Amino acid sequence: MKQTDGLFHKVFDEIGLEYPEIEKEHWIVDIGAAKLADTPEVFDVIVMPNLYGDILSDVAAQIAGSVGLAGSSNIGEECAMFEAIHGSAPRIANQNKANPSGLLHGAIMMLNHIGQIEVAEKVHNAWLKTIEDGIHTYDIFAEGVSKQAVGTKEFAEAIIENLGKQPSLLQPVSYSNNAVLHLPKYKRKPGAKKELTGVDVFVQWNGSEPNELAFLLKQIETQDTVLKMITNRGIKVWPNGFKETFCTDHWRCRFMTENGKRFSKENIIQLLQNAELQNIDTIKTENLYLFNGEPGFALGHGQ
Repeated sequence: MKQTDGLFHKVFDEIGLEYPEIEKEHWIVDIGAAKLADTPEVFDVIVMPNLYGDILSDVAAQIAGSVGLAGSSNIGEECAMFEAIHGSAPRIANQNKANPSGLLHGAIMMLNHIGQIEVAEKVHNAWLKTIEDGIHTYDIFAEGVSKQAVGTKEFAEAIIENLGKQPSLLQPVSYSNNAVLHLPKYKRKPGAKKELTGVDVFVQWNGSEPNELAFLLKQIETQDTVLKMITNRGIKVWPNGFKETFCTDHWRCRFMTENGKRFSKENIIQLLQNAELQNIDTIKTENLYLFNGEPGFALGHGQ
């Protein structure tokens, strides 16, 4: 997460410089989620990696009334896809209960994308009129506010009946000023200078004392590579770990060179061969690289 989120934040800042007129700030996802739940009106556009976007889009829709309300779009240079933000809801499949608003709003986005603005306005205002009239599916039905509980089919029929009408209390939508979305052609940046600087060897070991594992791993060091660190569940346990740390049988063991010596893939091959001779069960490896002199990997505690 430190690597991927860090890269995302870096790119966000780089792209943000191209739009000085837009106010922008960075939030860590946990406090961002809290702020979204508390004061959603302070947010306009939220830029996130996919996982965070999946979670917070559901939160935002639920704050508005239901996850079933929101549509989504995936727009690329060559093609686009439009859908509801939620899954298929198999628990209520074939029961005439699901709120079709998410799919409908995805379709409205699609109509705008392909230039059918008048149709998009007509459908969206009919939906607003239906909501305003208190005709609601079960997920947004509220006593004292809603007037009629309906199923999927009946809700869709009510929207069809309202085509050509506009809401009187809710603000009607107008897409006449929508600018056509033109994505800039993607240009790949020049590659960074990549330098191999070490390897993380992941080991399955059923012991619980990191010093014992370190003793075994010391036996597979090569002339140029030394064991620098062992972590378990992301926490450094050797050297100078804490005995209170609960350790599983999955250990990350970091090997690097000393005194500025060059690290090579031959070093990795030799380490794995030595591990096999010592009956150390290696699971996988992850190469450690510097990119333009900066680590492209997370450092351990105290490194």
